[in-house]
Amino acid sequence: SCGNCHGSDYTGGSSQVSCFTCHSQFPHPADWITPDQAGFHGTAISNNSALLTECQDCHGSDYGGGTVNISCFTCHADFPHPKGFGDFSSPNFHQNYFRENNNWDIATCQQCHGSDYSGDGNSAKNCNLCHFQPDGPETCNLCHGSSTNFAPPDDLHGNNSTTEITVGAHQNHLTDITWTTAYAQDCGLCHIKPTAFEDTGHIDTSPNAEVTFGDVASGSGSSSPDWDRSSAACTNVYCHGSFIFKIEDSSNPWGYAFGETEIIGNNPAMVWTQVGSGQAACGTCHNIPPQGHIGSTPELDCSLCHGNVVDSDKNIIDKSLHINGQIDLQLPANSAKIDQLLKRLNIEK
Repeated sequence: SCGNCHGSDYTGGSSQVSCFTCHSQFPHPADWITPDQAGFHGTAISNNSALLTECQDCHGSDYGGGTVNISCFTCHADFPHPKGFGDFSSPNFHQNYFRENNNWDIATCQQCHGSDYSGDGNSAKNCNLCHFQPDGPETCNLCHGSSTNFAPPDDLHGNNSTTEITVGAHQNHLTDITWTTAYAQDCGLCHIKPTAFEDTGHIDTSPNAEVTFGDVASGSGSSSPDWDRSSAACTNVYCHGSFIFKIEDSSNPWGYAFGETEIIGNNPAMVWTQVGSGQAACGTCHNIPPQGHIGSTPELDCSLCHGNVVDSDKNIIDKSLHINGQIDLQLPANSAKIDQLLKRLNIEK
């Protein structure tokens, strides 16, 4: 209502009396521009970002002057960002800021840059000019991963060594096809995979990523996988030999394969940060053949019954069928192989 007499810019209006004659910082308090005072505007806005909208009432939607003809850029060359916010080499580079100060919550950018970061908000600057991936600033590998996939390296702090618990064997599980192709590019095997940046549990206050084993890791519920961050180890994981098949199980059609009452895996503790140490070598997750399986020596020809998975030299010929959550059985087609199998099983031809 002051503007009715003193003008919309409070410089005089019909009364020809400027509010600024007495109030040099009107409508702000006296300590509005004094950094070490309680009323300093930087502190006020940090505690209540909604005040930025009020700033626009006088300083304009672009903070360039507005009705008071005082531009916020007079003092803040990079307003509303700190100096160096767009400089990759600066400690104030915006990636560093969101990592260290804002827990990667980039939703605040939408207040000025629009819901799609295209600049249709209070700022005309389009974030998508640099962040040109399909999801713009919300693309997964902006915070973690690389152009190859979204899993570390890099982790959230730019670490890329496999000895870091936040890096570890991520890539071995997603891209290493030595033993299987069943897990390629699927973060949902061990984590709740968000479909959107703002999904519950994605950006939260918990200090570490949650490990939530899926069906493959649990053997469709046959085991109870466990992750111990203190030792960086996984145990009871189907993928690494946590399995047991009982000969008396009524659902088991392969009773002839048992040399004992149970066929079991070795279930080793797999240390996440010991990549390349040999802990995942052939024969680690289960003996060759597995303990309790018919035949007690490595000379057993696995291809007699698993010919769709391995050859007679134990080379995996179809990696999609190995460590895939099921037993893949293919009996031999040629007579010599059949004779060898029957002899192994002590069955008359």
